[in-house]
Amino acid sequence: MTAGVRFAAATVATTAALVVPAPAQAAGTAGHCPDASGVTVVVDFNELGGGTVIRCAPGTQATGLAALKNAGFQVTGTLRWGEGFICRIEGKPSAATEKCVDTPPANAYWSYWHADNGGSWRYSDKGVLNRKPPPGSFEGWSFSRDRSPDDAPRPGVAPTRPAPPRPSPSPSAPPGGATPPAPTGPSRTERPVSTGAPTPPATTAPATASAPVTATAPALTGPPVTPGTGGTAAPTAGPAERPVTTDVAARRDDGLPLGTVTGVLLLVALAGGGILAARRRRATEPHD
Repeated sequence: MTAGVRFAAATVATTAALVVPAPAQAAGTAGHCPDASGVTVVVDFNELGGGTVIRCAPGTQATGLAALKNAGFQVTGTLRWGEGFICRIEGKPSAATEKCVDTPPANAYWSYWHADNGGSWRYSDKGVLNRKPPPGSFEGWSFSRDRSPDDAPRPGVAPTRPAPPRPSPSPSAPPGGATPPAPTGPSRTERPVSTGAPTPPATTAPATASAPVTATAPALTGPPVTPGTGGTAAPTAGPAERPVTTDVAARRDDGLPLGTVTGVLLLVALAGGGILAARRRRATEPHD
């Protein structure tokens, strides 16, 4: 090997060593991006151990590599190709297993995937530096061991952004903003609805000539009568009383009140008694 070839080889090796960056510092946020303004990155460690990690790279991402690093994952490239080939993510596989000098072997490497929100994972046909993920999309990395290139495992999380939580309703308002129903009971100003049944008539006792007239029962209204004149005595009812005609003012068939007939008979009896007494006095007086 000539001196010029050895110098060129040393220059290439030195350049390759210089392009391998230091591990990226943690960035981004844990979990899915809350909206379409960022790129959600999913890393499935599979056989390497560590489960599946989801992080968000906020804002617009220039490349798939930028999204992976801006989401907060530590990345290691190769000595030959730099970060154009991802050899380790979060230190896996370990340096004892993979030296990361050249392209990782086909039976143990990080497969690269992408998807739209709500879509399905698709194997990327471009390198990590040649793809610009659109905002709101998903970037996926899944370690493939002892699999053929056509049988690489997809990331174990569906590329679907969860819906934002719904705000809790206010305690003073019903759910959904509905207006509470008005009370169905009758108001104080409403009248009770009639059922349509006829009201039974009040039962009145039949008037008889012998029914006594009490002092509390109102009599028929009419002109006052002077005792001994034979008129009808009918004191007026009190202001809070209504005249009752069915229980007190019993009438005869000829239309005269019973009180009037009784008064007439009494006057006749008194007049007859006076005439009889006068005749007796005349019979007992001495004649001239």
